[in-house]
Parts: sequence; structure tokens; C-alpha cells
Amino acid sequence: MRYADDINVFVGSERAGQRAMASIVSFIKRRLRLKVNAKKSAVAKPDDRHFLGFSLRKNAETGKVDIHLSKRSLERIAKKTVELTRRNWGQSFPDCIQGVNTYLRGWFGFFGIVSESSSRQLQTLDAHIRRRLRALKLKHWKRRRSIVRALIALGARAKTAWRRVYAGKKRLWALSHDPVVDRALDKAYFRKCGLVNLATLHLDLQASYRRPRQTEFWQRII
Repeated sequence: MRYADDINVFVGSERAGQRAMASIVSFIKRRLRLKVNAKKSAVAKPDDRHFLGFSLRKNAETGKVDIHLSKRSLERIAKKTVELTRRNWGQSFPDCIQGVNTYLRGWFGFFGIVSESSSRQLQTLDAHIRRRLRALKLKHWKRRRSIVRALIALGARAKTAWRRVYAGKKRLWALSHDPVVDRALDKAYFRKCGLVNLATLHLDLQASYRRPRQTEFWQRII
């Protein structure tokens, strides 16, 4: 039976943390007669701790506590993104995007509560996902000649496309971040493909939090 799990206690200094840790461990062991997992318990900075997938950090400007994605959560979504966008994907590109979208919507349903200051983390995740999909798209186009023609069809300059794609022996991963590929397969391209954008979802959610509730109440009455 599990009585408690994932509990964080926040204090003002490391010395206070050591005192609180000793007191809490003593109470749990002596009064509650329960075991404390020493490997998972520690006195550390909030940034270094993982609490239900989040890390808590005090905002120096506002004085409020901001909710960020923990390092473990970022590593997990990065790993899952790799699994969903493997270059040996055996189905169509739209099917791949649909699978990525299904995962991202579920993921955001839990992690979407991060603070507004975490938008950069989400933007970085979006950029990484787009790059993974660019590499997959390049794989589907196969030959360099086909890649160049596809980029030109998407608006790239012919001379630039031929030069950049044939410049050296670039692997698909390196080519997926080349400027000519970035511009051809940009945010607008993936938006047309229907790819979920985490930063946009977060902006919409933050806007809904700021929306005056009184206005909505009177609108319903009127």
C-alpha cells in the first residue's frame, strides 16, 4: 500500500532544507512507521527536482512561482518524438503527422498548465518536432535530385536549392536544418499539414485564463 508519493517541501535555504528533511524523515519513520526512499529523497534546488513532471521556480521579476517542464519530462517527449518520426516510417507522411498530433494533444492535456514563462520550452519542442518531420520528408523524397525539385516546387530558388543540397555529403539530419530546407518546410507548411503547435495551444490557453469571467457572465445573462 502506498500512503504518499511525490511530495516536495520548499524552504528558504539549504540549511533550512536539511533541518526540514531530518525532521520529516524522523516523523515518517517513528510516528508513521513508514520507510523513506533515500535514493529519491534529497535537499536540492527546485530546478533540480522532478515533481509530477514539473519543476517549480520563483520568478525574480514577479515574485510568483512559475511552473516549468522538468528535465525528465523534456527528455521523455524528445524520446517519444524520435519514436513517432523514425525515418523508416512505413506509412504516409500525413499518417505520421496524425500520430504525432494524437500524442501531442494528450501530452498537452497534462503539461499545458506550465507558466507563460515556459513558452520558450514549448517553442524549442515545436522546432525539434518540425526538424524531425523535415528529415522524414527528405527521406521520402529519396534522391537529391528529387529533393531539389520538391524544394523548388515549394518556393525555393532553383540555384540556391541545387547548391545547398549538393554542397558536400550532408546526411539527412544535417540537411533537415539547412536554411533552404527550413524556409521551404517552414511553420506555415506544417500548419497547412495540420501539425499541432504546442506554443500556439499554450498561448490560447493562457488567453482563456486572462479572459474576464464577469464579462462572460453578463453576456450569458443578456
